Amino acid sequence: MTGRYIDSMRERLSSINRRLAITGLVFFASTSLLVAGLVSIFVALSDDNVDLPSEGSLEEILQEHEAAPAADSEALSEPDTPAPTRIGIPSIGVDASVLTMGLDASNYPEVPNAGDEVAWYSFSAPPGRGSNAVFSGHVDWYYWGMPVEGVFYHLRELQIGDQITLDLEDGNQLRYRVTGNVATAYDDPNVVDVMDATSKDVLTLITCGGTWQKDYSNPIGGNYSHRVIVRAERVLDLASGQAAGGS
Repeated sequence: MTGRYIDSMRERLSSINRRLAITGLVFFASTSLLVAGLVSIFVALSDDNVDLPSEGSLEEILQEHEAAPAADSEALSEPDTPAPTRIGIPSIGVDASVLTMGLDASNYPEVPNAGDEVAWYSFSAPPGRGSNAVFSGHVDWYYWGMPVEGVFYHLRELQIGDQITLDLEDGNQLRYRVTGNVATAYDDPNVVDVMDATSKDVLTLITCGGTWQKDYSNPIGGNYSHRVIVRAERVLDLASGQAAGGS
């Protein structure tokens, strides 16, 4: 009786050891894949050879401002204009919520507090009002100290002709076509001009790009070398009357 009991216990312990070994291997493999993925993102975000867009030029984008009527600033303040609530960019897999934001206490544009959100600036035109609606989003973000892709990480990959959709709070959807995608140095004084009013119904999407430059005098520890700027014009013949699911 005692011998059988001992043999039975040995078999059970052997089975448990095998299960623990398999579980340990699975956990190790999963952890290795996770670390490898995070490292690849970190390397991509820090790579000195990160591709910068060159679809058009900043000069071509700024040319549109010259014909912008002065009365546009009055139209921007109309309170009954529906705000955007969601942005879609199918070619780079973006489907994100949009927050209405403005200027902070230092008179700088506010930025989202999460890496997967997009800001529409209320000091710019509401989408569909015939001028320049300005949006921004993060290129990267940190969760629990680890770097991940931000909502606009792939913005630099947009090409002329790519489609962008905006869902408005009244249920309507607007469609736009990319007409330019450029990068300019973050300290270029002309960068702020891309937020100016225009004579066309356009979107301007802004994010960071290039390489990370450490600067310990900066509250966030540094800055990216470039700003990526996408310009898109409204496509009226493709505009749908209602957003998906709202018709």
